[in-house]
Order: sequence, then C-alpha cells, then structure tokens
Amino acid sequence: MEIMREAGLEPLVPYPGTGVPWKSVHTACGREVTPRLGNIRKGQFGCLYCAGRFVDPEAAAEVMRAAGLRPLEPYPGSDRKWRCVHEPCGREVTPRYVRINGGGGPCRFCSRSAPVTAEQAVAEMRAAGMEPQTPWENIGLDSKWPAVCMRCGTLGAPRLGSIRRGQGGCMKCGRQQANASMRHDEQLAIAAMRTAGLEPLEPYPGTALPWKCRCSRCGSIVSPRLGSLTGATRPSCRRCANRATAEGQRHDAAEAEERMRGLGLVPQEAYRGVKYPWRCRCEGCGGVTSPTYGSILAGQSGCRRCADVRAGAARREDPRRAAEDMRAAGFEPLEPYQTCMTPWRSRHSVCGRISTPTLSKVRSGRGCRYCARHGFDRAASARVYVVVHPGHKAVKIGVAGLMQGYNDRIAHHRRFGWMPYFEQAVPTGDDALRVEQNILRRLRSDGHGPFLTAKELPNGWSETFDATAVSAQRLQQMIMSETEGLVPAELTLF
Repeated sequence: MEIMREAGLEPLVPYPGTGVPWKSVHTACGREVTPRLGNIRKGQFGCLYCAGRFVDPEAAAEVMRAAGLRPLEPYPGSDRKWRCVHEPCGREVTPRYVRINGGGGPCRFCSRSAPVTAEQAVAEMRAAGMEPQTPWENIGLDSKWPAVCMRCGTLGAPRLGSIRRGQGGCMKCGRQQANASMRHDEQLAIAAMRTAGLEPLEPYPGTALPWKCRCSRCGSIVSPRLGSLTGATRPSCRRCANRATAEGQRHDAAEAEERMRGLGLVPQEAYRGVKYPWRCRCEGCGGVTSPTYGSILAGQSGCRRCADVRAGAARREDPRRAAEDMRAAGFEPLEPYQTCMTPWRSRHSVCGRISTPTLSKVRSGRGCRYCARHGFDRAASARVYVVVHPGHKAVKIGVAGLMQGYNDRIAHHRRFGWMPYFEQAVPTGDDALRVEQNILRRLRSDGHGPFLTAKELPNGWSETFDATAVSAQRLQQMIMSETEGLVPAELTLF
C-alpha cells in the first residue's frame, strides 16, 4: 500500500496480488482506477485518465460543448466521428474528439476553407462595393475575380479571400482613402514647411508628393515631401544638409597635425580634410606614407610598413624553440633562424648531407629529401633527358633516376606519345635538377614559355617547348654544356 500511496493512489480493497488489477482512487483527479502493482513498480502512471490513455465520456462532452458543439449521440471514441450540432450555424457536423481537443475547427461550413456558393460570393463582393464581371465558377478564394468598382467605375481584379480578411476591393478608392486619412490641413502644412526653413512656391499637393519650395537660408529651389520632414534633424535643403555634414566632420588643422605627430608621422603638406590622403614622413622607418586622417581616427597606425614589421614581430617564432624543433627532427641548423617559411640550411644527422628545409615543413612531418624513400632520389645517380612529340611538334626536358626501377617517368611519357631523343647521366639527382633548372631559366629569359597545357600533358607540361623555336638538338647541346665537368654514371637503355 505504501508503494500505491507514493504513486498518488488510495487502495479501496485489500491487496489482490502483483499482476491483478487493484481497485483504487487517484487522489489527484478523484477517479476510480484499477492499476496493477507490478506496473506501478515499473514506473507506469497509475491513472489512465490523467495519462491521456483513456477519455472520460462526460469530460469529452464538455470539451465539445466548449467548442460550440452539442453532441447528438454518446461518446464513440477519440478518433471516431461524433454526430453533433454546431450551435452558431445550426448545421449537423461529425467532428472527431481528438481534433477538437487539439484545437481544430468545429465546423467545416464555418471555416475559411469552407465551400462558397455563387450567391454567397457575389453578395460578399457587392458588400465590398465591387460588381463581379464573370461567374464565380472555378475561381476560388485566392484567385483574381474581375469586377468593377461601384463607386468610381474602375475595373479591378480583387480576391474574395482578401476581401474576407478586411481588404478593400478597389485599389484606386483605397489609395484615395489612405491619402485622405494622411492629408494634413494646408495651413498646418505651410506652417510646418516654414518652421523647417522652406517657403512654399505652390499649393499643398499632399504628404507624400514633392512640394516646390525655396530655402530661406541659401535660396536654393528644392522639392521635399512633407512626410519626410516629420522628426527630421538635418536641414530640409540638400545643399544646407551637405554643408552641415561637412561642418560636423571638419577637424581643426592644428589638432590634426598634433595627433599625427603623436603617432610618429610628420606631415609634409597642409591638412585638407578627413578623407583625403595626407602625405607624411614616418619617424619609425623614415619612409613616406599617405594615410587619411579618417583612418587615424578609426585607430589605424598610419604607416603600413611599420605595421607589417610589428605584426611580423608579434608572429615571429622564438629562435631557440625553432632550433630545438629542428634538432628533434634530426636536423642541425648551420645558420641563424629567419622565418618559418624561409629555407634553413641544416645538416641531417642520419645521412650527414646538407639540405634547406623550412621550419613549417619540418613541423608538418617532412624529413630529409635525401633519405626519403618515395619520389625522385636526389642522392642517387640520375639522368637529364630530352623527349619529342611529333604530333604536338613539341620537345620536353626532364630528369629521372638512372636505375631501371626509376624509369617510370619515361614510361609515363611514352603513354602520351612522347619519343626518347637524348639522355645524359649525372652523378646525383641534385646535379640533374640543377642542370634542368639552369636550362629552363636560360630559355625563359630568351622568351620561351611552356608550349603545352596541363590538359595535353598533365604531368610535366611546364617543361615543354615549341619544337620550331627550341629544337631537340639545341636542348641536347645545352645539357652537354651544363654537364661538362661532371663525372657521368653508367647509362641504362630507355
């Protein structure tokens, strides 16, 4: 019984058993219920009425009556049609209790989406002052219905739904009524314009129409609207308003110059205004800069060069920490630290070779380019080659590994129709890259740019040249000239 009482239930009969219904009273609502003790222990609610799982027929009838419905038969169920009479209109309807209890409308004939008869539609349009010009058939509440205004004779096309929502039928008459409601007395309007410093030159046209006037301050002819003067703080004359704005933004030249000197900027010319560039000499870097006084007032420093230096210093890495990160990755720096994006000459502690990785690449996991087990081996023997493409009439220079296992580059070009022309072995991959870059640099300085595009040669298009301008024989001679003095390695076949 203690468990039942804690759940808000007062037993009416002795305990019958865990799984047997136990006649009790729910103390919250006073209804008699029969829950099982086992379900109460599981956390279930003891009263079906309060849990919303069972509806009291009398309570359901009260809900229907509150919605303006008089039931004609006993409660049939929450989701079944219930014959009732809608008392406001007297029609018999069959709503469902669950819909009425959820806030639904009680009568479909009285709802906004109820079917509309032709007589009812015509009567409502005439009551709004509009005479329909076409039958009501297949028009609908939200469709345009051609009609003539019975007051002014204007042809319009109002919607019956809009008229039901309180809108007027004739747009012309509606505008005239709106203008009449907003129209001021002419004498009051003239007094308002004179108070604003304007002398009217024509009769009062209305609140929203331009009114030709003369400005009593500067004599200019202007055409403001009376409605725009309501609550205005600026002068009604545009010329006077611009002058007032300029006066409000004007700053004392001596004060402006003093402020500039306080920021380390020495003016080199007279102050012209807040939005004009002001040529000054920066005492910090000695350079000449031209900030606007408006940007100074907005909080800027005035000298972009000094601002960049300060920003760089704020982001600059601690040299000791940078060197520690390089040593942790196996590199011993051989020169002072500059920036994280500047190549840093270092010696790799594993292979002993000198390379120039950047600190950012080392921090992202990059290692020694000579010890890498993928890509082009810069420490092993290599070759500089020339291939030609008869179809494109193009030549290409490139580098590849000397050993047969590194000849994937040549095989890749073969699939695109390139034919080997010449190759020269060099001791290391670094030598091959140096020869290639020297030749490309010489050809670029002579005005020879890439001949093919990435669409024609996805990998290596930037090293292609027009064969009529740069022949394969010329490339061969340039390679032999660049490799003179290098000890060649043994060549393999293409």
